[in-house]
Amino acid sequence: MLLFLILMFIGMINPVFAQPPDSSLKATAMAIPGGEGGIGFDDLVFSSELDKVLIPAGHTGKLYLIDPATFEMTSIGGFSSSAVMEKGHEVGISSADEGEGYIFGADHGRHELTVVDLKPGAVVVTADLAGDADYVRYVGGNHEIWATEPHNNQMEVFKFSGGDHPTLKAMVLVHVPKGPESLMIDHLRGLAYTNLGPYAAAIDLTSHVIIAQWPNGCIKSRGDALDEQKGFLFVSCGEGKAVVFDLNHGYKKLSELVTDPGPDVISYNPKLSHLYFTSGKNATLTVIGVSAQGLLTLLGKAPADKRAHCVVSDDQNNIWVCDGPRGQLLRYKDSL
Repeated sequence: MLLFLILMFIGMINPVFAQPPDSSLKATAMAIPGGEGGIGFDDLVFSSELDKVLIPAGHTGKLYLIDPATFEMTSIGGFSSSAVMEKGHEVGISSADEGEGYIFGADHGRHELTVVDLKPGAVVVTADLAGDADYVRYVGGNHEIWATEPHNNQMEVFKFSGGDHPTLKAMVLVHVPKGPESLMIDHLRGLAYTNLGPYAAAIDLTSHVIIAQWPNGCIKSRGDALDEQKGFLFVSCGEGKAVVFDLNHGYKKLSELVTDPGPDVISYNPKLSHLYFTSGKNATLTVIGVSAQGLLTLLGKAPADKRAHCVVSDDQNNIWVCDGPRGQLLRYKDSL
């Protein structure tokens, strides 16, 4: 015990890492058809409008939708595909979002923004992208689709029109130095959030201009999550840290918590006020509690895949984690 305390004092042991996995968090595997040789997952989204989890399944050429209550799985095709996972998530559909009865996706194989009409369940319009897209998000109030293109340090904004003859029109390129890493849309405040290296940034949804930047506390910034109602922005740091900022009071830092190293995409359950991190290095899922004041508390951990880097929660308190090498998802029930 004395040796343990000494090692903690000099920083060789972190008490967060020392906590064992929570036995109540048990994974149930759900295989993705066509993913037997692996899937280069990069983005998972829960659509409250559709009440579905959106699973862009990379080289399979399909987008899968899962009902969080029944676990029924359906699929939509029409995206570029490859017989095997050759380039991680650089083939096929890698990111998707939903709005107005449509799904918008980034197709890496064709370098296209793709629009699926959910009524026929088919691709109805596409547009060439100026760069290789990372994340796609829909801005409903503006009828716009935003696509991050980090290799070009920019975001590309498209205008969308539905109806009998849907159209996409490229509007503007937003220069984002040292980014953009991640993308969260805050409809309540009319802002988008992303990371620019060691800084977080807010972008006005109407003018498409960066209006604020502040240190995000990261050496390597990764994913973001948002509590729109409480005004909390969560940032994950690749070195292993969660940081929360107050959007209502000048982006003030409220707290931070050391986590396992290697997180990327993160997720938040506003009903439970729980934040979810995966560690690509320690093969863990971490559940963090968020108080009304924005204070972070470690609630539990569970084993996950060593290369898992994306996670999303749904309205049934399920946690969905990518298991790319096995071409499946791991589902946990959050009862903490």
